[in-house]
Amino acid sequence: MSFNVLVAEPDFELSDIYVLGIENAFQGVNVVRVSNFKELKAKLQSFKDFKLIVSDYFREGDEDIFSFCDAIDYNIPSLIITSYTEAEFVNFERDITYHKKREHLPKPFSFVKFETLLTQLGGISTFVQSSSAYKKINTEYFLRGTLAICDTYVKLSDSKFVKVIHRGDTFTISQIESYLDRDINYLYINKDDIDEYVKKAGEVSFLKYDPSTPAEHLDIAQKSMMTLKRLVGRYGISTGTSTVVDSYVSNISKLAQGSLKLKSLLKERENMTNYLYDHCYLTSLFGVEILKQLAWGKKDNIETIIRTSVFHDLLLEDENLARISSQEELLKAELSDYDKNVVLGHGRLMSEMLEKEGLTDQNMYEILINHHERPDGSGFPRGLYANQIKPLTAVFIVAHELAKQIELRNYNLDESRTIYQYLADNFGRDHFEKIIKIVDKILK
Repeated sequence: MSFNVLVAEPDFELSDIYVLGIENAFQGVNVVRVSNFKELKAKLQSFKDFKLIVSDYFREGDEDIFSFCDAIDYNIPSLIITSYTEAEFVNFERDITYHKKREHLPKPFSFVKFETLLTQLGGISTFVQSSSAYKKINTEYFLRGTLAICDTYVKLSDSKFVKVIHRGDTFTISQIESYLDRDINYLYINKDDIDEYVKKAGEVSFLKYDPSTPAEHLDIAQKSMMTLKRLVGRYGISTGTSTVVDSYVSNISKLAQGSLKLKSLLKERENMTNYLYDHCYLTSLFGVEILKQLAWGKKDNIETIIRTSVFHDLLLEDENLARISSQEELLKAELSDYDKNVVLGHGRLMSEMLEKEGLTDQNMYEILINHHERPDGSGFPRGLYANQIKPLTAVFIVAHELAKQIELRNYNLDESRTIYQYLADNFGRDHFEKIIKIVDKILK
């Protein structure tokens, strides 16, 4: 049996901090996270066993989080953390009928006060943890930076903790990944350091590193695959899609073992930590998710999309060249004749190489050659229009551009509507239109 807690917070970093407190306040806890009012309502309607809600103050028109809970007869202790004052709330008072508590914590907040309210709202329960000299921190959080905010420990037993990272030290991402590989999913800090940790963790976040962090660690930390998965997980990508992509990518690596040339190219790409590496992975994820939502997710289509995602830019070494996706961008780039030919021909050359290496997939060749085309004819190298672009190629083209636009905006969820509008304006015509509708679902 789990102590189920629903966290509803649009700010991903704040959501992480709430989870940190919840995991330290309760044992046997299961945290479910949502990021907006729509998701919160759907989750509360589908699951009736949450013991506590920690949420921003959501309101749409005359409906807010409290009136919604009352309407569905969901009587549960709630902690609302928001910059609104209690006077600005609607329906905030404690529910007299059910005697369930509703507490308010203003932003910014004291973490100690936050934990105190969590325990009060949780009530007398076997799930409430006893006081400890240490606070546990999800090991994955340390992938966001390489500067130690405070002394950090590994737990050997309930009474023995060993210091593994000293305050102010620069640690390596491989060190953190080695703990995760050994299923050490939590590291620990002194409870007296928790307020400082929470404050600085918000400042030294995924793309905001301390200036003293060595340059050689920055790119590794920023492009950590686990961090990338966490970022993409905020969009409408199902867990099953990630699993499928990871499995197929592994199969591609095995497939390439018989080709020294492909093996070498894939190895080079695996060692990269820049846009080229991330872009392959993101295009795979979005491509497969679009296929699934279009009900086109048969094995051959999925395999083609993932293979093409891995191979499509394998001949490009300069990420600036890989970012070019229209004739207009090609002209603005003011490339040398050599680089221009590389951009125009990389898809065709890759398809020819794969054919020579014995990988026979005509749909993959079609996509490789045409993956920079656009439905309005503004793509390259052939300037095709929508009616000349096959449906599976259209899926790849949209997934490819979606991955580019999300990375370009640093995975900022606040930019989701801007990204959707850009794709709708540039790709939303003819048979591309139904693909763009799927993108709208992914970005909501």
